[in-house]
Amino acid sequence: MSGIDKDDLSLKFDMLIDHIIAKRSSQPVLRDIFGHSSGNWVNFRNYINEDAYNNEYKGLDVYMCWLSDINATNDQWRLVAFFENNQLYSQILTFNMNTL
Repeated sequence: MSGIDKDDLSLKFDMLIDHIIAKRSSQPVLRDIFGHSSGNWVNFRNYINEDAYNNEYKGLDVYMCWLSDINATNDQWRLVAFFENNQLYSQILTFNMNTL
């Protein structure tokens, strides 16, 4: 990992999260993640091809899972956790299931 700039990995990590959560084309990925049991970590590389990984995300080792939002008053909200294993970046986002 020493040949990869930490700032570059941080930017790639942010771009990956944007790609998974914000783009409408990512809905099948989110549906699959939510199809796993709560707390079951899934490698993001399961959802992209090798060329996309090499061109956009090389160096990242990101896993994702979902958790129930215990603060929600109904079942429409989920927490989506992202963890980057090399630099120990993490982020948790709240996701409204009604948008899927």
